[in-house]
Amino acid sequence: MTSRVLVSLGIAGAIAAAFFPVLAFAFLNWGDGAVIAGNGSLALPGAVRWAFTTTDMEHYQPVSWLVWAAAREAFGADARAFHALNLVAHAVATWLVLMAARLILRRALRGTSPATVDGAAVAAALLFGLHPLRVEVVAWVSAFPYTLALVCALSSLVWWLRASAAEPPRSTLPALALFVASLLARPVAFGQPVALVALDVWLHGRGVRRSVSRAIPFALAALGAAAAEAAARAPGFADVPWMYRVQLAASVPFVYLWRTVAPLWLSPLDLLPLAPEASLAIAALALTGLLVLSAAAWHWRRDRPGLGAAWVTYLALLAPTAGLAFSGLQATSDRHAYFPGVVVAIAAAGAGARWVGTHAWRRAGAAVAAAALVAGMSVAARVNLGPWSDSVSLWTRVTALDPSNDVGLYNLGEALSESGRPDEAEKRYRQAVAVNPGHAAAQANLNRLDAARLEGEGNDLAARGDLIQAADRYGRALQLDPQRTHAHAARGLALVTLGRGAEARVHLEEARRLGNTEAGVANALGVLLAQAGQPREARAVFESALTRKQNDLGLALNLTHLLATTAPADGGDAALALRLATAVADATGRRDPRVVDTLAAALAANGRMADALAANRRAAELARAQGDAELALQITARGRAYRHSEP
Repeated sequence: MTSRVLVSLGIAGAIAAAFFPVLAFAFLNWGDGAVIAGNGSLALPGAVRWAFTTTDMEHYQPVSWLVWAAAREAFGADARAFHALNLVAHAVATWLVLMAARLILRRALRGTSPATVDGAAVAAALLFGLHPLRVEVVAWVSAFPYTLALVCALSSLVWWLRASAAEPPRSTLPALALFVASLLARPVAFGQPVALVALDVWLHGRGVRRSVSRAIPFALAALGAAAAEAAARAPGFADVPWMYRVQLAASVPFVYLWRTVAPLWLSPLDLLPLAPEASLAIAALALTGLLVLSAAAWHWRRDRPGLGAAWVTYLALLAPTAGLAFSGLQATSDRHAYFPGVVVAIAAAGAGARWVGTHAWRRAGAAVAAAALVAGMSVAARVNLGPWSDSVSLWTRVTALDPSNDVGLYNLGEALSESGRPDEAEKRYRQAVAVNPGHAAAQANLNRLDAARLEGEGNDLAARGDLIQAADRYGRALQLDPQRTHAHAARGLALVTLGRGAEARVHLEEARRLGNTEAGVANALGVLLAQAGQPREARAVFESALTRKQNDLGLALNLTHLLATTAPADGGDAALALRLATAVADATGRRDPRVVDTLAAALAANGRMADALAANRRAAELARAQGDAELALQITARGRAYRHSEP
């Protein structure tokens, strides 16, 4: 028992040593933000109901959503906590591979020494846990459902194996419950019922009919999960030719086997072609390979029954992600090799143990080779971890391996833009559009960058007083990006000064709709509305702006003047105008000619003509004293109207 604990701790230590850098990794812009940091639905307790009803991410995975919700409740949107969750789940999955390998290999390798079998089980666990193909599920937060699903699936398998080995066989209901939990974490293990039948027939010599009957509840659960998963998938890949799907499904088993043997140039994103076209030669070769290996497994079913069991299980676990049905844009993905990787690891370790047999020299050689392999995989895993540290590194790796990957180019542009590197981002967007002219998101971002440049040019021109050219630049910016709030506001203000009020009003109204709260915009729009004979609308604009800019003198004066000079039926309010004018005048010490002039208008609106004339004369004097002769003349002209209105 002590040795088993030490072995388990050693495996956990090896996993931690290889993958601990992920604890310092950031969230990636490949789903992590929407899934964790920006997902308001993860807040408890509401997340419980949401988890069981959502098909977000095009998957039905309520158990994973609930684990994420609990983690965010405990740690907040801290990337370190979620990376730690991935790492711990993978370590547990690796330990469960050890448990399953022991149970399988002890029955498969009867007559082999227990030490050799245990060594093979350890080798299987390390081969699975440290292989560079595991990097994606450990380093990418959004891949956590795969690790959680595998933990539950392997727990189910271990229970099944122990229950099946007992005499008489024990209940498999706990195994079924764990299998259902796996399907609810991420419906991937659809092929596990086939694996259970294959193992039952191979390891325990039971008839196929009896083994199938024991696996029927698991198959029904898998069918239910498959139906839920099909409903969660969004349409959009129906145009992928079926012949291409067949080619992909037939070749994928060999692709992952090759990556297991030679994990070189692993890309985080193996993109489907923009226009998938099947190659009859590749399809025929792949289908022939499947038939040959299947025929070999059948031929050696009595001498090497484990070969057939491993091959059938590998294909069954790989089938859901092999390519006949798509989820996302990827042709292949390392995370799709996560479940089948267990089969490959145990089968390879079992073959090694069978070769070692009772030969001491072979045992020594195998131990040395295994140690070298473990060390090599650990180094390779660490090297492959690097690109996953942040979004810029990730997509730089993708585009370095495939410069024509438009999705990688676009996401690299997004990451560069978020990092404050717009010039580099623009370059990547242009490359993405060059590769795929139909990439709408890249074109939209490119338009936004071009619009921002034009807006900046407009700002410079406006600062130099060239409002005609400034308005032109703002207009061109809005053609590329109609949602630019500042461009609408700035163009509207420029057009007001140029006397093009009707055009200005459209832009000022749009700027406010988009959230602009500048007092100058509200003032200009309110004045235009009043001039257009819409005093009620003008009043609403001024009052709304004043709730945010309570100390803005211009807003207060314009509202007061509107209230004082507009008929009550049209929204005027002389009494309110006088209260506002008096408050503003008192607050400014009655030293501002515009304020005092507005007070005069409010007094006149309330029938206090003598007071209005006195205020008017005071306002004119203040304007002259400040050297503003034109304003003084305007104020004096208004005073004549007050004198003519005296009783």
